[in-house]
Amino acid sequence: MNQTRRGLLASVATGAAAIAGCAAPRSADSEGSESPYTRVYSEVLPSVVVVHVADNGRKVGQGSGFAIDPQTIVTNHHVVDPGATVTVRLADGEWADASVVGSDRHSDLAVLDVGSAVSVSETLSFVTEPTPVGAEVVAIGAPFGLSESLSRGIVSARGRSVQGLSRFSIPAAIQTDTEVNSGSSGGPLVDLAGDVAGVVFASQGGNVGFAVSAALATRVIPELRETGSYDHAYLGVTILTVEPQIADANGLDRPRGVLVVETTDGGPSDGVLQPSITDSGDADSDAADSDTDDPPANGSEPTPDEPTPDQPQSGAAAIPTGGDVILAIGGSEIDNTDELSRVLALETRPGQTVPIRVLRDGEEIVVDVTLGTLPDA
Repeated sequence: MNQTRRGLLASVATGAAAIAGCAAPRSADSEGSESPYTRVYSEVLPSVVVVHVADNGRKVGQGSGFAIDPQTIVTNHHVVDPGATVTVRLADGEWADASVVGSDRHSDLAVLDVGSAVSVSETLSFVTEPTPVGAEVVAIGAPFGLSESLSRGIVSARGRSVQGLSRFSIPAAIQTDTEVNSGSSGGPLVDLAGDVAGVVFASQGGNVGFAVSAALATRVIPELRETGSYDHAYLGVTILTVEPQIADANGLDRPRGVLVVETTDGGPSDGVLQPSITDSGDADSDAADSDTDDPPANGSEPTPDEPTPDQPQSGAAAIPTGGDVILAIGGSEIDNTDELSRVLALETRPGQTVPIRVLRDGEEIVVDVTLGTLPDA
């Protein structure tokens, strides 16, 4: 019997065994293979801590955090904001007093120092490139106080603007379907390589959670460590994404850019960008009557929620017209309020003069705006 025939018969025999319900023996490698979630959990867990906050000896808050060096912990601003005394429980069960080195309510980030009495054995690094939509991620923290918990999911979207602790949004946020709950805040959202894609800060239920992106965190955290605070760029406008009805009302050939509804008196854009008027002829100070489902953009004022489409309306809200339509800031095209928020947060700084390309009275022009500092309120 020649080699070809023997090979063919061997293949047939293997197929027959499979048909008979027999499986080929698993290799030692497959038997000993480890789940990627088990591996990343074991690698990341030593860096994760539980953060306790007390006021006058009474516990007032709890969250999660993670070490970026042996004495430095990253968590959320809202985790440590309520109280004066902060302690952390390390993964090995040891407790340590911590001091707040810096905190920023606009990004909801805080940095803690656990001093030299303890040392976190393992530390985490942030991703250097944005984690793509669809990539698997895990969150490790203490939801509902249940420490050392892991949940898994994917990156659902990037570049979200999410309502934060002030009237301004947290820009460039990661949306994930990874289960996060009260107590998860401040913990790491990591990719399967064990690098931090974001810092968990919010959940809206229904498997919709959010994390401060690594891109924003790596801008804010170094300054929190060095100076205790961080200044965000501020444009000082109320804006709306140009959707079809706004484009039609403003005579635009297609929906594009964001409409300047209002400029803040005395703000960076006052007298430089042209705000809208409503169709009733009132000044743009009536912008609170306009419709939008856009969240507040960082560096801009918030805009109101849009009424639910299937609810009866007592009267149609006025559509603002006549204002500048922002098309680009610097070299970045602006398609919606989320993108304007992202560009301001990640590509500009207070005091910087930026060229802004706008559509005004049917013509594209470029104006220069010197950015301010985002107010604390």
